[in-house]
Amino acid sequence: MLDRRDFVLGSAGIAALGLSSCGGGGCGPDGCGGPIVGSASLAAPNVPDDSTLTIPATIELGFGSPGAIRAAAGNYDLGAGAKAGALLFNRQWPAPTLRIAPGASFDVTLDNGLTEPTNVHWHGLVAPSAMDGHPMDVVAVGAGKRHTFVINDRPGTYWYHPHPHRRTARQAYLGLAGLLLVDDGHDAARGLPTGPRDVSLLLTDKRVDNGVLDYSPGMMDMITGWLGNVVLVNGKAAPVARVEPAVLRLRLLNASNARILNPALSDGRMFWLIATDGGLLDAPRAVNNVLLAPGERVEVLLDLGRDAGTSVGFVSAAFAGMAGGTMGMGGGSVPSQGAAFDLLRFDVTALLTGGPGTVPSAFEPIVRYDANLAAQRTRVFELTGMNGMGSGWHRINGLLYDGARIDFSVPLGLLDRWQFVNRSSEPHPMHMHGTQFQVLSRTGGALPTDLGWKDTVLVRSQEMVQIALRFDAAGEYVVHCHNLEHEDDGMMLNFAVL
Repeated sequence: MLDRRDFVLGSAGIAALGLSSCGGGGCGPDGCGGPIVGSASLAAPNVPDDSTLTIPATIELGFGSPGAIRAAAGNYDLGAGAKAGALLFNRQWPAPTLRIAPGASFDVTLDNGLTEPTNVHWHGLVAPSAMDGHPMDVVAVGAGKRHTFVINDRPGTYWYHPHPHRRTARQAYLGLAGLLLVDDGHDAARGLPTGPRDVSLLLTDKRVDNGVLDYSPGMMDMITGWLGNVVLVNGKAAPVARVEPAVLRLRLLNASNARILNPALSDGRMFWLIATDGGLLDAPRAVNNVLLAPGERVEVLLDLGRDAGTSVGFVSAAFAGMAGGTMGMGGGSVPSQGAAFDLLRFDVTALLTGGPGTVPSAFEPIVRYDANLAAQRTRVFELTGMNGMGSGWHRINGLLYDGARIDFSVPLGLLDRWQFVNRSSEPHPMHMHGTQFQVLSRTGGALPTDLGWKDTVLVRSQEMVQIALRFDAAGEYVVHCHNLEHEDDGMMLNFAVL
């Protein structure tokens, strides 16, 4: 074990830590929220004061425990009172967290209580194609669908959200997004924080004015993707968590429609990256920021062992080199891609209970694909932006999505090499259904997240990223940009694994 300073969230339980928890019986149509505990600087004007960090309710799945999630209209509360206009799973803002063990039987029924078709994609899990949430496989209004399959994925942080073609961006933005944790129960043996020291944070930027949520994309918003003026953390703007001076594990999901985030500590100190989309790295890596594109997840360890009696900010630090518009619907400005945001404030005031923990030195090794191995084939995907009015600005190999067309096939069980070549002025986070992959190379300079298993990879403007992947489940899947406005506009292809 490394001799490191430590930092822990909470003590005996969530209620004692200054965190609020959404319980199944305590949530009404306006979702769940915690008490207001003060105020802090915010990244945008006209956003209500901050509040206690909310911990979403957890639904335990597997081994004979089926689950149910109902998508329906509901209310949200950003501190200015309950407002109509949200779309919620189980009437909760944010959505409940699903938890399951590797090898368990996943069994979840989606009930569509919306006024439009929807479905659910288990983002990052290798699900059978009939259970994966293909954009053309939707659940009709008033109907339901049962999803059953065995979890063969590595322990890690995954998530779930709707995926109906041309409806994904709006439905996910208005609240239909939640975390999904695959947990093998061995993290304590790995030396990792568990229980209340293991905190999941759903990060998503929103356009908010005086507590009212806006989603009204115009032409420029469809080109750049919908960018907000505040980043919510578990459904709240700049919340506060009272914590112990010990090691804290944060599971970070960027569930934004288009905004790339750059999590960092406000004083610039180092922390440890321990996991990417598909689970743990082979060892912690010290970083002081980590770019996180829409759809990507990371897990990090924070060390606040010497910060007792102080407050520490967790932010999305400013960064350069990304295109992104600043004009919204009606000409109103919003922070551009790369702008800084406050995320969360840790008040290191709770008494230390138990050992503070340490930062592990290593985890299980990752079996690496051989970059020099002759793959079955090398497939090139050119990402382009088209000029003109109307839809269809963003394309893959010159094509717009057609749900009835199979664009290419992939051999079952054989290694493929894919190259994403971004010839546009916009960044594109590319996501594959049906597998996890490894990044082999990129021309724009390596990112820390390239080190682990991935299902979503950021391809910056004028950059080429090469990945290695293999599909072990036959069926029809999609590859698409996880800028959700780009996806809805047609930046997606069907492929068949045969």
